[in-house]
Amino acid sequence: MMPGDEMIAPRIAICVIARNEASTIGALVAQLATQTLLIDHENVDLFVVSNGSNDGTAEKARAAIDAELGATRVRSIVHDTTEGGKARSWNLAVHDLIDPASDIVIFLDADIELAHERVLSGLVERLVSRQDLRAVSGFPVKDIARKDRKTFIDRFSLKISSDSPAPHAINGSLYAVWMRELLKIWLPVPTPGEDGVLSAMLHTNGFTEPACLQRIERMPAPTHYFEAHDVAGFFKHECRMTLGTTINGWIFEHLWAGRHEHHVGTLIRDWNAHDPQWIDRLVAARVGNRIWALPPRMLSWRLHNLRGVGLRRALVRAPFSLGATILNLWPSIEANRMLKRKGAARYW
Repeated sequence: MMPGDEMIAPRIAICVIARNEASTIGALVAQLATQTLLIDHENVDLFVVSNGSNDGTAEKARAAIDAELGATRVRSIVHDTTEGGKARSWNLAVHDLIDPASDIVIFLDADIELAHERVLSGLVERLVSRQDLRAVSGFPVKDIARKDRKTFIDRFSLKISSDSPAPHAINGSLYAVWMRELLKIWLPVPTPGEDGVLSAMLHTNGFTEPACLQRIERMPAPTHYFEAHDVAGFFKHECRMTLGTTINGWIFEHLWAGRHEHHVGTLIRDWNAHDPQWIDRLVAARVGNRIWALPPRMLSWRLHNLRGVGLRRALVRAPFSLGATILNLWPSIEANRMLKRKGAARYW
């Protein structure tokens, strides 16, 4: 099927990559059972990949699918892999589990709450209707946005999120992509920021063309809620994000330096298979013996949203951006410490 072809309904694959999500996978499957895409569409496959779980995620998924989707036309596979790493499980799903004849693949995390029953249908409709798009990302919102009485910390957290939009990037918790694009891509294993690598692959046609950000678009209205982090969770998330963004940047520089004429997906596949330490060596070479290895931009990126917005808006945003920058100092120090250790890319 080609973009814009409305004569034939696309074949859809839904993929959930879950790590130790036994407590949430049942609720997600129950939500999927109410989605119009699964109710009305005749050609949907559901894949749940338990990614190195040790809490019975796969068993819970099978039970939930039998209970919620057993009487539907949805075909389902639950695959339990003992090897951790989301990028590894993503490669497995795309190249070994999902039928290559699928037209569109929807990825979603096990711990999100869909905003309404047409979320998945909306993703598919937007992707099919826009020939210029290769992927559509969901619009995530923190669950605290629904609280009637928000604390100062709640408001601060929501403000920081709203001032850091990513309208042309994959959000790993929910997105839809053309299968023909996915079949070209293998993600580096390991990497703690798989959605960033996927975005770059789609933007640049596998590092063969200048980035075209318009190939990915975020849905215009909120599609799903996710649990806001507590203080400990915030610092852990910021550390992972800083680490992943830094390592991804080094991977991208390495790929661009090769001046590739062909999509780098198969090259990464071969590196993963025959040179599994390639990312570790890349990180070690960038870190060297430096005391501070983290790129300076990782300390100041939350201040970038003050640029080009006018003096009044900049003054309104400044206290929040400055506060978030200060809060990011400790995660940055921790990320820098982890970069200096072997296996930094295996953080997730």
